[in-house]
Amino acid sequence: LFGMFVAEKADTAQIPKLVQALLDHHIAVVPTQSLAERWFAPDRSAEALAAEPEMKYVKPRDLKNWASGKNETMSDPRYDSLAMTRFIQIRRRLVFECNRAGVMLLLGSDAPQVFNVPGFSLHRELQYLVAAGLTPYEALRTGTANVARFYKRNDLGVVRTGAVSDLVLLNSNPLQDISNSRRIEGVLLGDRWLPKKFIEQTLKRLEKN
Repeated sequence: LFGMFVAEKADTAQIPKLVQALLDHHIAVVPTQSLAERWFAPDRSAEALAAEPEMKYVKPRDLKNWASGKNETMSDPRYDSLAMTRFIQIRRRLVFECNRAGVMLLLGSDAPQVFNVPGFSLHRELQYLVAAGLTPYEALRTGTANVARFYKRNDLGVVRTGAVSDLVLLNSNPLQDISNSRRIEGVLLGDRWLPKKFIEQTLKRLEKN
């Protein structure tokens, strides 16, 4: 599963060769590091993850299945906490080396997936990218300018006249602390402004438990 049980066999000396191959073949990478940091990591139990605030938007049945998925993974005879921590560190290093070499990274979390709630999981993914060594600016580009570059669009991921209007207004600077990406004051979609109060009311209606 995701190579987690063979991580100890990984030859990290081959990372530069792998990164160069990605560059040579113009391959973009979506790390989905949030899966490894949450589903596979030994430092957070299923119970602790299930108690997080955004889990109230998940159907109880799905939440139960997610907990079962994580518990089954951790109870696998091949599961070793130290080896799993190394697996996650290798993933972080791959993310860092790809970014440093100029491989295009794109923001994604594979949500809805084990303890990854759509929307909320992207904020967590940004934090994991920074934990891997990216600057907040570099992390933000994975979900903005890099996406425009991937689709060869010059009207996405920028703020200028004629560009697609899909702006998120924050009340704190994410360049100083990437967790400020959560401090949303409102969203502009086309010519429609969605204020914080509207977003909160909408989220309230989406609560499942």
